[in-house]
Amino acid sequence: MRALLAVVVTAVAAATPSASATPRVLIRPSIVPLQESSAAITVSNVQTGTLQVRFSGATDRSGRLREWQTLHRVDGVWTATILSPALRGVYPIRLRTASGASIGASRLWLLRVYEPRRANAPSFVRAIDAVRWWVGAIRGGTLRAVKPWPRPAFDRRDPRLHRLFVVAYSPRGRPAVSDRLGMFITAFRESYRGRWRLLEATVQP
Repeated sequence: MRALLAVVVTAVAAATPSASATPRVLIRPSIVPLQESSAAITVSNVQTGTLQVRFSGATDRSGRLREWQTLHRVDGVWTATILSPALRGVYPIRLRTASGASIGASRLWLLRVYEPRRANAPSFVRAIDAVRWWVGAIRGGTLRAVKPWPRPAFDRRDPRLHRLFVVAYSPRGRPAVSDRLGMFITAFRESYRGRWRLLEATVQP
């Protein structure tokens, strides 16, 4: 029985990758402005003959998901210029070989696409509070109504990292119902356990 247990433990240990085998993923710059053409991803500590990357939920301007992108190896380091998503947001990074075999995974591997100043905006435990902040602090208005809004079909971003709301508010000094304005507000967080911030305010979802 002990011999059998030893065999099982050895097999599990052999199947479990060591910490030193974990890929190291780096995005430069760490926050990528929308339509940035020179941002790059670098992956090291990977022993494979081919490597591809995909940013989950990233789409092109037509709303189609972007394909897997091939990285190139130079002196043992894999790199590629990032094909910018059409929408601002946070995108999980996936790695695989050209044959389709997954290369590790981490909830910390994220591509962040938005203006760097967003990272310094006030943050909140609840996404809806980022919306309230926009109405009061940015617009100087009074919130009259707010509700979650279904995302359009072309929006493939991870709902755990993005929330869309529609609001109606009164501009400062104009309380009449006829003066109310509407806006679509997207809140986001920089990681799966992060706090919520304003991503953008648009007249259309």
